[in-house]
Parts: sequence; C-alpha cells; structure tokens
Amino acid sequence: MSVNLKFGDEEHRGVIAEGTYLWDAAKRLGVHLPAECNGRGECDTCAVVVEEGMTLLSSLTEAERTRLSPERLAAGERLACQTKIERGGDLSVRPVPRTERNETADEAVRDFRREFREMPLGRKMAALAEFEAVTAYQTLNAVMSVPGMIGGKILDLMAGRGRAMSERERAARRPSEHRKT
Repeated sequence: MSVNLKFGDEEHRGVIAEGTYLWDAAKRLGVHLPAECNGRGECDTCAVVVEEGMTLLSSLTEAERTRLSPERLAAGERLACQTKIERGGDLSVRPVPRTERNETADEAVRDFRREFREMPLGRKMAALAEFEAVTAYQTLNAVMSVPGMIGGKILDLMAGRGRAMSERERAARRPSEHRKT
C-alpha cells in the first residue's frame, strides 16, 4: 500500500511507499530537513510535527523519547530519521520551526558569520583578539600537557617492569614442587 504524504505546504506532496522513513520521504519530495547527526537519532534537528495520520507511523523509539520532551511528543513531534511509515493512508507533516529545535552547527556558523559581518570594525578587532587569545591559551595547555603524558607513559613502563621483576623473585622462592616446568 502507499501513503499520500503532504509535507508542509501544497507543493511538497506525493505518494510514498509503506516502510519508508519520514527522513527519506522528505528527501524524495524535495524537502531538506537539517540533521546535525546525519539521521542517527542523536539530535532533534530533523523533528517534524505530524498534523494528520499519526496512526500510520511506527511507535516511538528510544531516541525520540530521549531527544524530545514529553510536551513536544504530546504536540505530535517525531524525529523524521526515526519514524517509519507503516500503514497506508493520508499523512500530513511539517518541519518543526528552527526556533523550536536545537540549532545545527551549520546554522550556528551561518548566524555567527552574519553577526560578524554586521559588527563595527572595533568590535570585530576585539573579537579577533579574543579568538587569538583563546587559541593561544588552548595551544599552551596542549603543549604543557605533553610532558605529563610522556611522564605517565614512562612511569607505566617502569611499573610494569617492576611487577615483572617482583613476580620472577616470588617464583624463584617457591618450592621446587610448585614451580612450573
């Protein structure tokens, strides 16, 4: 059987086969759903609101219970990457507005770039100086931790040798009847 799916507006509609995930159905209809986790159910950026046909869909997954609050679930939200169309009929869904879900990294970068372009020159210079200071601090921290890591490796090696020597000494003191041959 097939499903008559309307995605958001009237221009994105079509017939989708049962067994298709909403994520794939959206792609087939030309709808781009953001997905920070690439569709693995590790974020909420592909969330959709089911307006009609909730009974046609698979039951909630653990990822949906984890990522979506009880209020969002009650409002009919589902993760498109986790929701499978299981029965035929009419289904209507719409993407959750950006303001109601977590921001993707691409969206955050785009927003930051736009905000940076609109800053006055003095603030841009201050921001760049701050970025340089943070980068220098993180670099120094990384460089300073290297000797500690090397020292830890040396101590682990020495401890292993010490344990091996101690085991050989204990073995040498055992009665000859108990020694492995």
